[in-house]
Amino acid sequence: MADWLQLSNDLLSIIGMFCSLPPFPKPPYLILSEPQLLKSEESAHQKRFTGSKGNWLITVDKSRMIQLLNPFSRVQIDLPSQYAFDYYFDEDYFEGHPESKQRIDISRDCFLKKVILSSTPSEFSTGSKRSSSKDCIAMACHYYHKGMAIARPGDASWTTVETPIKDYVDDAIFLKGQFYCITGTGILMVCDVRDGLPTPKATELAEKFLTTLNNYQEKYLVEWNGELLLVFKIFLNLLFPNHNDGEEEEEEEEVEEDTKLQEYKTEKFEVFKFDFTNKKWEEVNSLGEYCLFLGFNTSVSILACDYPGCLQENCIYFTDDITFGCRDRRSPVGFDMGVFNLEDKSIQPHYKGISTCYYSPPLWMIPTPF
Repeated sequence: MADWLQLSNDLLSIIGMFCSLPPFPKPPYLILSEPQLLKSEESAHQKRFTGSKGNWLITVDKSRMIQLLNPFSRVQIDLPSQYAFDYYFDEDYFEGHPESKQRIDISRDCFLKKVILSSTPSEFSTGSKRSSSKDCIAMACHYYHKGMAIARPGDASWTTVETPIKDYVDDAIFLKGQFYCITGTGILMVCDVRDGLPTPKATELAEKFLTTLNNYQEKYLVEWNGELLLVFKIFLNLLFPNHNDGEEEEEEEEVEEDTKLQEYKTEKFEVFKFDFTNKKWEEVNSLGEYCLFLGFNTSVSILACDYPGCLQENCIYFTDDITFGCRDRRSPVGFDMGVFNLEDKSIQPHYKGISTCYYSPPLWMIPTPF
């Protein structure tokens, strides 16, 4: 297990603990990216978290460097920077604009949606920065050009994944030796990223699948007891309620910049598992003894009984991960977090406060023993 006595007070402060077992609770942990807490933690200061797996966080700093950070050992492993994608914002475009600095910052915070790891890296050597084995593959889902790309620690650049369709990717997962991803329109794809291929390719595995006409939803892929789950988070637009049923108002009042309003709220979740034989999704009404953890982390299922007194079975623990469109308005995120009970459809809070860092929202971290 982790030696918590070796962690700094600042680092412990950024870990939001919803359990109350002294002296330190068991994981999972809720990482809160509050500027006042991160200021003296150099390894995390002013970095945006774009994912987590095991003991590792994926971070992007202000110079667009992307790194894997182990907050327990303080080890940092370099991935190619944001500038090393085939497609990236031309930041020179903003030069001379009255808000050029803010807009350039937006290019950092709005480019990557999420980074998924195939496995946690193996560390060797000494020092605060170490190399890692090449068996760790990072899959980056980015908004620009609706693309995906892969890289390994030590690579000089990201390699674009060739896809049969152009659509935003909501989530990805590494399962049974392959990456699977789900698009915004509900198309499931599988990605061939084997060594030796001139270009990694994604192929369509299942046709478009949507459960509702609601315009506002996020999708997550999770491994559950050996099954591939697709989870829909359906949320309400609190600023423009008429949009929630797929209708649009002819005229809208402009949203004030620097708004402090909560802009959306999770309404419910719907869960499906994939039938690989028939290439169809089947509804799941119960998770049994498991619970799910969804957000910017690699989505995971956990046996609730492994954390007695902490976790509820048949529930979905979720964080606020809707950031696109909020960064330019400097709207706070972190309001919309909770625990959804799949049986009675209720939502209860798991953290009493809020985390209003608009560029790096809360995310789950589920460490592995070491």
